[in-house]
Amino acid sequence: MNPGSAAPRPSNRSGRKPVCIPCIPAGRLYAWIAVLLLGAVIAGCDSGPAPSLYDPDRASAPDPAITSISPEGFALAGVDVVTIDGSNFSAQASDNLVYFNEVRGEVLEASATRLQVKAPATPGADIEVRVAVLGAENYSNGIAYRLEAAVEPFGDIAGFEEPFSIASDPAGNLYVSMNSDNRSVGVLRMAPDGSRSPFVESTFIWTGMAYGADDMLYTVRSVRAVFRFVEGGRQEVWGVIPDNSVRLSAITFDPENNLWAGGNNAHIYRIAADKSVEAFPFEANVRALRFFEGYLYAAATRDNASGIWRWPVSGGRAGEAELYFDVTGETGAEALALAFAANGDLFVGTNAAEPVLLVAPNGQADVLYPGLFMPAATAFAWGASPNLYMVQGRTDTTPPGLLRINTRREAAE
Repeated sequence: MNPGSAAPRPSNRSGRKPVCIPCIPAGRLYAWIAVLLLGAVIAGCDSGPAPSLYDPDRASAPDPAITSISPEGFALAGVDVVTIDGSNFSAQASDNLVYFNEVRGEVLEASATRLQVKAPATPGADIEVRVAVLGAENYSNGIAYRLEAAVEPFGDIAGFEEPFSIASDPAGNLYVSMNSDNRSVGVLRMAPDGSRSPFVESTFIWTGMAYGADDMLYTVRSVRAVFRFVEGGRQEVWGVIPDNSVRLSAITFDPENNLWAGGNNAHIYRIAADKSVEAFPFEANVRALRFFEGYLYAAATRDNASGIWRWPVSGGRAGEAELYFDVTGETGAEALALAFAANGDLFVGTNAAEPVLLVAPNGQADVLYPGLFMPAATAFAWGASPNLYMVQGRTDTTPPGLLRINTRREAAE
């Protein structure tokens, strides 16, 4: 090698181009390094197959089975507690899932052979009841059962309609004073199947109605007169209170066909069949009147307190008034409607959040069918037993409506 000449290059005997790390782009180099490191980590962590969550030795609980459901035949949806007898249930209530078709009922009590379940508020004629138990692989057998409606809309009331007072005849037809688009269309007659037909055309809202033994409809509308209608529209003034200041808003008949009337006045009034009038002192705002077993009952507000008052009645004359039930004191609400069952149970409509009270003859009061009504209950009329019709009055949060209630009771005569 001559001085000053370049150093000889190493030979490449393989004939391949040498790999020069500096010639590899930095991004690709880092990717290769990451892949190599990941492979090393995976290889280092490989200690055999992971354990399975499935335990082949775990035994499932036995499948539940249903043998019977009571009450036999049917229960009231959203009201009744249904008893399911069978086997392989859990004694822990929350471990049992009871389905009425696709809707779960609330399990209240449980043992290995019996479940107590609150029926859901979903009526149906052919509902399959099944039970699932946590830990068991399969549902129970299904049993067909019927849930009847405890409360249901009636009469196909449209959004622009508003019912006010109601009355019924012995055939079970319902008479409804109806507003449509904020004006009265008169009185409609609704058959027990809900079909409707005009009974009387009228421009007035009737605040109280009663069906007479003469098959005529008697009405009041916050004036001092009582009106009488026959089908087709003929109207007559049947009775008049002499005092011009009187305003009548509620009426009812007693067994002797005397008509009793009240409103926001200083008296209640009896109008006999011969149309003679007698006044009995009672300064209050009377919202509803009913007669039952020798007593006249009134839902009324006086001295800023609402309650149910009653008078013993004999020979068309009322005795001394007594407070029968203190609605405001018991509930803080106002009594608006009354209806008696044959056994003496009194239905009281109010403007409370749970608007229907059931007052027993001994004075014990309970809410009827909690959770199934919206306020307010402003009028009642019996249909064919056990059905009681109710006007759901308009409030700030509740639209007006008409409901049919299965009371499981016979109507008072």
